[in-house]
Amino acid sequence: MDKRLGDLRKRVDAEFLVDLLVLVFISIYIMGFFKPSLMFMNSITTGGDTASHYYTAKYLRDSLLTQGDLFGWCPGNYGGFPILQFYFFFPFLLMVLLNCIVSLEVAFKLVTVLGTFLMPYCAYLSMRAMKLEFPIPSFAAIFTLPFLFMEANSMWGGNIPSMLAGEFSYSLSLALTVLFLGLLERGVTSKRFWIWNAILLALIAFTHVYTVIFAVVSSIYLLAIPDKRELSERFRYLFRVYLLSFMLVSFWMIPMVYHLDYTTAYPLRWIIDDLWKITPPILLPFILFSAVGLAYCLIKNDGRIGLFYFSIPVAAILFFISPYIGIVDIRFIPFIQLSFVLTAAYILGKASRGLKGKWVLPIIILLLTTVWVNNSRLLAKDTILEGNGSINELIDKWDGETIPKLLENKYNGYIPSWIRWNYEGFEGKQSWSTFREINDFLEGGFNDSRVVYEHSDKHNTFGSSRAFESLPLFSGRATLEGLYMQSSISAPFVFYIQSEVSKQNSCPFWMNYPCTQRNLNQGTEHLKMFNVGYFIARSDEVKQELRSNPEYRLEKTVGDYEIHQLLTNENRYVILPRNEPVLYRTGDWKTTSYDWFRREELLDIPLVFVDEFHQEDLRYFNQTASELDSLNKTPLRVNCSIMEEIGDYEISFFTSCPGKPHLIRMSYFPNWRVEGAEKIYLVSPSFMLVYPEKNNVRLYYGDTWIDHLGKGLTIIALLFTVYIILVNLSRNQRVRRFFRR
Repeated sequence: MDKRLGDLRKRVDAEFLVDLLVLVFISIYIMGFFKPSLMFMNSITTGGDTASHYYTAKYLRDSLLTQGDLFGWCPGNYGGFPILQFYFFFPFLLMVLLNCIVSLEVAFKLVTVLGTFLMPYCAYLSMRAMKLEFPIPSFAAIFTLPFLFMEANSMWGGNIPSMLAGEFSYSLSLALTVLFLGLLERGVTSKRFWIWNAILLALIAFTHVYTVIFAVVSSIYLLAIPDKRELSERFRYLFRVYLLSFMLVSFWMIPMVYHLDYTTAYPLRWIIDDLWKITPPILLPFILFSAVGLAYCLIKNDGRIGLFYFSIPVAAILFFISPYIGIVDIRFIPFIQLSFVLTAAYILGKASRGLKGKWVLPIIILLLTTVWVNNSRLLAKDTILEGNGSINELIDKWDGETIPKLLENKYNGYIPSWIRWNYEGFEGKQSWSTFREINDFLEGGFNDSRVVYEHSDKHNTFGSSRAFESLPLFSGRATLEGLYMQSSISAPFVFYIQSEVSKQNSCPFWMNYPCTQRNLNQGTEHLKMFNVGYFIARSDEVKQELRSNPEYRLEKTVGDYEIHQLLTNENRYVILPRNEPVLYRTGDWKTTSYDWFRREELLDIPLVFVDEFHQEDLRYFNQTASELDSLNKTPLRVNCSIMEEIGDYEISFFTSCPGKPHLIRMSYFPNWRVEGAEKIYLVSPSFMLVYPEKNNVRLYYGDTWIDHLGKGLTIIALLFTVYIILVNLSRNQRVRRFFRR
C-alpha cells in the first residue's frame, strides 16, 4: 500500500513538473515575439484600432476616475459621446491600476497582450477543472498556439492578428470564457464554486458582450440530463450564477441596455468567400483530431468535453442570427476555431492513456506544435501544385527551398513585423515629427472649435490610418471621427460629412445610412453645423478644392499635409438658430434626421423630435410637423450675447436672451441634465436644444433613475457576495485553525 502511494505521488509530481515546464515554455515562446525591449518602451501603441484605444485609458485615468466614474461623457469625438457606456471598461481599468507601478504607455501594452498570454493557462485550468486526466490539460494549453498564431484573419477576434488590430478586450474575454466553461462544468456537477463562477462571468461581461452570450447559451448543454432531480439542482445552480452575475454588472449593463436606442446599430453580414479563412491550414490537423474525438466522446458518453463540442453548433447558430439582432456575426467564428483545438487535445490525451512514459509526451507535442506554428504557412504553400507544376518540380522545390527553411525553424508569417509596428509606437515612426508638428499647431482644448481631417489610408504612415482620431490626445482639440462609432448617435452624420470632404470614404453604416460623393460646398455647411474650424487635407484633389474655396484659408503646410481654417465658422458651441425650431412628430427620428441632413434647403430649420405632441411642449413652438415637405421657415430675428464654457461633463453659458431657443452643438444623450431651463430637447441632427428661463444655464452629465437602479442592484450583489464569502471562510477548517493560533 505504501509503495503504491509512493509511486502515485511520484507520478503526480512528475506530471505536475511537466505541466509547469510546458506552460513556462509556452510563455517563453510567445514572449519571443513580444520582446521586452518593445513592450517596456515608453511609446504610445499604434496599429489599426489599437492606436485609438490609448486615449480611452488616459481619459479614464485623468477624467472619469477623478469624478468617481468608470464611464461617462467625452467631448473629443463624434460631437461628444458616452465613453465606455457601450464599450468594455475592465481592460482600461487594469491599465490604470498597472499605471501605479509602470508608465501608462507600458501598462497599455501589457494589458493588450494579457489575453494572449492567459489563453494557454486558461485552457489548461479549464481542463483541470473538468478533471480531465494528464496529459489533456497540457495538450489543451499547447494547442492554443495554432489558434493564437492563425493569420487567416485579423479582425474576427481571439488570435494575435486580431489583438494587434485592436481586439485585445475580446482576447482577454475569450481566455476567461474558456476558463469559465471548465469551472462551470465542475461547479454544476459538484454544486460548488457558484459565487466564484458568478464573479468570473461578471469579469467576462466587463471585457466583452459576445463572449457572455456564447457562454450563457453554451451552458444549456449542462441541462441535458435525464435525471429530473439532478436537472432541477443544475437549473438552480445556473440560475444563481447568472442572477448574481447580472446584479454585479447591473450598474453598467442596465443603463447600457436601456439606452441602446441612443446608439447606432451595425448589422453587418460578413461575407466569407473562402472556407480556408474559417478552417485555415494551421488548424486542419486539429480539426481532424477533433472529429475523431467527437466520435470517441459519443461512444464513451463523456459529458465533460461535450460542453466544448456543443459550443461549436452554438457559435454557428449565433453567427447566422447575429445580423437579425443587430450585432456583428463574425465575432462568433473564433469560438468554433478555438473549440476545435481544445477538443483535439482531448482525443490525443485519451489515445496516450496506456503509453509508458507518457509524461514526456507533452514535451514532444509542444516541440512539434511550435515547429508546425512556425512553418505551417510554408508547408501549406509548398505542398500545393501551382499551375501546371509537376510532382518532380514539387520535389525539387522541397529539396532546394522548403527543407532548408524548415531546418531554420523560423516563424514564417507577418505577426512579428506587425508586433514591431504596433509597439514601437507613434514616436518610433519616421513621420512622427510631421504628426507632432500638425498637432502642435492645432493645440487647444474642448472650448475651441473642432478639427476635421480628410479620410485617407495614407495616414497609416503615422502608425494607423486612424491616427487623427487621437487629435484629442495629441492636440487637446475635439475632432469628428472616432473609434467607438456605435456608441454615438452622431456617427452616421459624421461619416456622411467624411464622404463629402474626402477623396476616400469608409461609410461603415452604408446599409442603413448611405453616403454621398465628394461635395465640398455642401460639406462645408455640415462642418459649420458641427462647429469645425480647421481642416486637415491630404489628397491633392481636396487640397486644390480648399485653396480655391473663399471660405477657407491655408494656415500651414506640413509635409504632405495642409491645414486650412474655415473662416465662416462661428466657432461657437451654443448658438441661436436662424429660424424657429419645429416640433416634429416621428416614430423613427434617426431616419428622419438623416433625410433632413441630406437636404440642403432644410438645414437651417431645426427639428425637435418627439413621439407625440404634448401640451407643455407646444407653448415653445409655433410650428409642428410630421413630414419634411411641410416645413416652413420662420426667421428668428433677435440679437443675443452668449458666452460659453465647455468642460468634460459640463456646458455652461450666459445668454442675454432667456426664453429663446438655444442650440447646443453637442450630441444628445439622456444623461444630460439642465439648470436654468425646464428640459433638454433632442434636435436635428443629433444635438441638444434648450429654452433658457434664466440668463445663466448649466448643462451637466449625471446619473438618471436607471443608473441609480443599476447601482443599487450592484451594491446589493456586492454585499451579498462578501457575506457569502465570509460565511464560507468561517466554515473552512483551515481558516478556523489559522485564526485560533
